[in-house]
Amino acid sequence: MVRYDATTTIIFDTPPYLFFAIIGIVFATSFFIILLLKYNYSIPRYTKIFLLSSIGLLLGSLLFGCLSSLYSTLANSEKISIHTFTSGGIVFYGGMIGFLSAFLLICKIWNKKIENGVLDLVVVCIPLFHFFGRLGCYYAGCCFGIENYSILSIIYTTNIDHEIITLSRFPVQLLEAFFNLCLFVFLLILLSKKRFKEHLTILYLIIYAVMRIFVEMLRGDEVRGVWNGVSFSQVVSVAILLFCVLYVYRKQREKKHEEIELIKVGVNHESY
Repeated sequence: MVRYDATTTIIFDTPPYLFFAIIGIVFATSFFIILLLKYNYSIPRYTKIFLLSSIGLLLGSLLFGCLSSLYSTLANSEKISIHTFTSGGIVFYGGMIGFLSAFLLICKIWNKKIENGVLDLVVVCIPLFHFFGRLGCYYAGCCFGIENYSILSIIYTTNIDHEIITLSRFPVQLLEAFFNLCLFVFLLILLSKKRFKEHLTILYLIIYAVMRIFVEMLRGDEVRGVWNGVSFSQVVSVAILLFCVLYVYRKQREKKHEEIELIKVGVNHESY
C-alpha cells in the first residue's frame, strides 16, 4: 500500500500548498493569455484584469474561511469569539466567487462592459488552477479523505490539531484534482466547438457544485465544519445550484419575452 507523510514535505524550501498555488497561477495565467490570443481579445487589458482579480480571490477565500469557521463553531455548539473568525484559513469557493466577481467589477469600471465571450475564457482556466491547488492540498496534508481500507486507499500521515496521525485514508484530494483536470479539458472542448457560448460559467458552476457535493462525502477533515452530516461546502454547493437554476429560468423567460415581442412587431408590420 502507498504511504505518504505530509508532515515532512518541503518543495524547494517552499511549503507544498504555496508551491502548487504558484504553479497553478502561472499555468492558469499563461493559458488564459494563449486563449486571448487565439480568440482575438486584448491581451494587455484582460491579462491585467485577470491578475488584479487575484485580490478578489484572496479576499473571497478569507471571507469564506471565516464563514466556514463560524459554521463549524455553530455546528459544535461552541462559543463564538475572535478566534472563530481568525482560524478559518482559506476556502476555494470563496476564492472562486471573489475572483469572478472582481473580474466582472473591474471590467465594468475600466471598460463599462465585458466583451461577449471573454468570461468563457476565464472560467476554462479556473479548474486548471484548481487542479494544482488540490495537488497542493494532498502534499500539504489538508483536505484529507475519510478513513478507508480499500484498494484505492493510502497510508497517510498528517498533522491534526498539533498531533501527528497516520491512518489509511481515501486520497480525496487526488480524486478532486483529477475531476478538475477532466473538467478543464471538457470546458476547453466546448469552448473550441462554440458550445454553450457565453454560458460556460453557469455550466461550470453547475458541474462543479454537483461534483463537490459528492466529493465532500469522502472528506475526513471536519475543520471546515460538518453540521448534521452536511458540510459547509455542501451548503455553498446547493446555494450555487439554486442560483444557477434561477439564472437559467430568468434567461429563459427573457428569451421567451423577446420572442413574443418580435412576433408582435412582425404582426404589426404585416398589418400595414
